[in-house]
Amino acid sequence: MEISRRRVLQGMGVGAVSTIGMLGWAERPAHYGPAETVGTATTIHLDRNENPYGPPDSAVRAMQESLTTQNLYPDGSEDLRKKIAEYHKVAAEQVVLGCGSTEVLRMAADAFLAPGKTLVLAVPTCPILASFARAKGIELFEVPLTRDYAHDLAAMLARCDNSAGLIYICNPNNPTGTLTPRSDLEDFLHKLPANIPVLIDEAYHHYVIPSPSYSSFLDQKISDKRTIVTRTFSKIYGLAGVRLGYAVAPASVAKQISEFSLPFGENAAGIAAAMAALDDSEHVRRAAQQNLNDRQSFFNSADVRYVRVVDSQANFALLKLDHPIDEVIAHFRSNRVFVGPRFPQLDGFLRVSIGNAEENKAFWRVWDMLPHKPVHGMSKDGHHA
Repeated sequence: MEISRRRVLQGMGVGAVSTIGMLGWAERPAHYGPAETVGTATTIHLDRNENPYGPPDSAVRAMQESLTTQNLYPDGSEDLRKKIAEYHKVAAEQVVLGCGSTEVLRMAADAFLAPGKTLVLAVPTCPILASFARAKGIELFEVPLTRDYAHDLAAMLARCDNSAGLIYICNPNNPTGTLTPRSDLEDFLHKLPANIPVLIDEAYHHYVIPSPSYSSFLDQKISDKRTIVTRTFSKIYGLAGVRLGYAVAPASVAKQISEFSLPFGENAAGIAAAMAALDDSEHVRRAAQQNLNDRQSFFNSADVRYVRVVDSQANFALLKLDHPIDEVIAHFRSNRVFVGPRFPQLDGFLRVSIGNAEENKAFWRVWDMLPHKPVHGMSKDGHHA
C-alpha cells in the first residue's frame, strides 16, 4: 500500500496518541537518546535496520557485569535456551541459538539444502539465506511478491515439488516491511507436502501494529512438525552488536539444525544481555511505540513531498525514487548518510531504516538536495494516478 495525503491527517491522530505514550519515554535513561549529535561530521547509518535507541538498561548492566569473565569461554548458552523456552512456553530442546539469526539461517541451509535440493523464497526478500544457498551451489526458485507486496503463496506452492529442501518466508518482509496474512500462511502450510520444512523469519515481529490479520507463529502456535521460526536480539532489543539470535522448532528439527552450530558460537556478554532483555517487557513496549512514532513522522514527511512509500510494519520504509538508485545512494553517502542496499527487482525503490528524529530530519535534508522532478498526475485525494 502506498501512502497518500490522507496519511498526514491520519498521522495527526496517531501523533496525538503517541504524545501521551511518549511522556514516559521522555524520562528514559540517557542512552535512549541519539548516540551522536547529527551534523556535518557525523555518519548516519540508515542502511542496517538497527534500533537507534539502544538496548535496555538491564542488558547494559548485565554486559558490564560479565566483563570480568571474558577470559573464559561462555557457559550460559543452556541457561539462555531454557529462558527463551520459558518465554515462548516450549521445551528447551526446541530452541536453537546462533550468532545472530544470520547464523541460524546458515545452520538451516546446511541442515536442509543439499545437492539436488532447492530453496523456495520470495523476491525481493532478505537475501541472507539465498546467499548461503548459492554458496552451496543450491538452485533457487524465486517467486515475485504480489502487487500488495505479500508472499505469493500459491505460486510458491506450485514450486514445491520433491526437490524442495526448504521454504523461506520473512514476515514482516524485508525490504518491503509488508505482511502476509496469518490465515494465508496457515492455508499454505496445510496444502504443503509434509516433508518440506518452512522457515518463518520474524526478525521484525515486535514492530507490527496488532491486527486480526497478523499473529506470530510463536505467540499463536499451530500443530506443525516442520515449521521453524527465527527471532533476533538485534532489532527491538537493540543488541545488534553482540550478535545473538535463535530459532524455535519441533525438537527433532531443532536437533537437526543444531548439528551445524559453531562450538561456543554465542558470546558471554551477549548471553548476559539477552537474559536481561527478555525480562524487560517495558523496553520492548517503549521501543515499539517510539518506532511507530518515528515511522509515522517519516511517512508524513514523505507524503508532503509526494514521495510514494510502501506501507511498512517494520523499522524501515521503501521509497519510490525519481533518480537512479546508484546515484541516490552515492549522493547520500557523499553527505554522510548511509542508505540502501540495492535489492533485486527494486532498482526504482530505496529502503531506508527508520532512525531517531534527528537522523530522519537529516535524511530528508539530504533528500531535498536532489533535483526532484515536478509531481504530475496526482488525484484529488493525493494518490498517484
